Amino acid sequence: MLSADLKSIKIRVRASWHSHGSVLAGTIESACNGVEVDVDVMSDESPALVAALIQNARGGCYAEAALSQAVKVDARARLNGDELEVSKYPKKPPR
Repeated sequence: MLSADLKSIKIRVRASWHSHGSVLAGTIESACNGVEVDVDVMSDESPALVAALIQNARGGCYAEAALSQAVKVDARARLNGDELEVSKYPKKPPR
């Protein structure tokens, strides 16, 4: 565990997304264009220690790891307790 005396830390995260298509037509698709992270630290610690803290925090961040590289997503669904094979049905809603 890395220890540092930080007076304050502010982190601002902005994500840019886009969607196109229609839910009613069954053509909706979305994607993440990118993520920006701003870290503002107030501390008397050395820049080297604060930089190491930030780098290690990023290295251990599950969200950043999932967003920064393609990952396999296994999705399962159940309806009233029974398995629902979603891909057997059209994306367009029946009503």
